[in-house]
Amino acid sequence: MSDISCPYCNSVFKTKEDLSKHIDRIHGDSGLLEGDTRKL
Repeated sequence: MSDISCPYCNSVFKTKEDLSKHIDRIHGDSGLLEGDTRKL
């Protein structure tokens, strides 16, 4: 699986779960785990 970049800041994550946690924590938006995939 390829790395996943944050749509807000281009930080790179190994999994969608890590990206989702990052977005929730840093950007305060719904993460992928809540089903919001519009930004990818």
